[in-house]
Amino acid sequence: MVVMVGRSASLALLLSFAVGVADAIRSLKDGAIIDAEGREYKSAPLRTDAENISGPRLNEGSTVLVHCTETSMIIVVKADLYKNGRLVSPGEISLGEAAEHSQSSQCRAAAAAGDTEYVIEAGLQDCGSTLTISKESVTYSNKLVISPAASYHGITRTTRAVVPVSCHYTRRHFVSNDWTSETFSRVFYLGDLLHLEASYTAPDSGRRRLFIDSCVATLSPDPTSVPRYYFIENHGCLTDAKEGGSNTLFQPRTKTHSLQLQLNAFLFHQDSRNSIFITCQLKATSERQRSSPINKACNYIHSRWKNVDGSDKVCQCCHSTCYNKTNLRRLIPEGMH
Repeated sequence: MVVMVGRSASLALLLSFAVGVADAIRSLKDGAIIDAEGREYKSAPLRTDAENISGPRLNEGSTVLVHCTETSMIIVVKADLYKNGRLVSPGEISLGEAAEHSQSSQCRAAAAAGDTEYVIEAGLQDCGSTLTISKESVTYSNKLVISPAASYHGITRTTRAVVPVSCHYTRRHFVSNDWTSETFSRVFYLGDLLHLEASYTAPDSGRRRLFIDSCVATLSPDPTSVPRYYFIENHGCLTDAKEGGSNTLFQPRTKTHSLQLQLNAFLFHQDSRNSIFITCQLKATSERQRSSPINKACNYIHSRWKNVDGSDKVCQCCHSTCYNKTNLRRLIPEGMH
């Protein structure tokens, strides 16, 4: 992804880490459905073999339906789940094995149409779901658990059943790997490598050197809102690179008046919102100005800070607080040096 920046001192970018939208509810037994934009949705078929279902056998028919949205998994369960005339109650149905003993309403079924069917709507990352990312797809998997309640006399005529359910999404690659073209999509997938570029485009750009002082990710356009995550701070220290599994990196400069950055897409933990706002503070100095603690672009590579413009020494302050010693002296009265 390329972000072009002019004279403005700050840059606001909305990144939506959505995972697609299904336009129809599909029966589990019908297998995969692919929409007009190439997204794929499917769940385990309602087969009666032990590989896919543990517990009593389900008769053929659409007794469990799954609807995958960009942020949630919606499961509709027929009360006559086994098509044998014995109706299950909403209290017997939960999403995720941990929810079976939990009081969380989000992971438990609620009546949707009288006493004939029930619904569970949960975030894709909630109720103990498992995320699997491959080169071509993103999959959220979970288990629908049916735990029959005992009668007044302490007996039951069915056993506990577990039905695997999942939402599958085909990954799209919108970003130019060499920053030669701009993408206009605002939708990315968790773990995708984003390519960002900030540029100073005024008439005197050829005599300027661009720096990114800070970048903060938030869930609203307000950069001071909570939660927030600074992935560049301290006058150009790329702190996100210190996170495990991160491929965040300033690229070598191709032009003095621009900076290129690669960043892995991320979400805030245990928050179902999937739109991330990124606000960056930029500055353009004279091209001739040398790197300093407040004018730098520092990568964290092999446990060491390295400046893309050389002079790695200016990055040493990334472990503490960076400031310009020359300007500090001007603030100290004579006789106190």
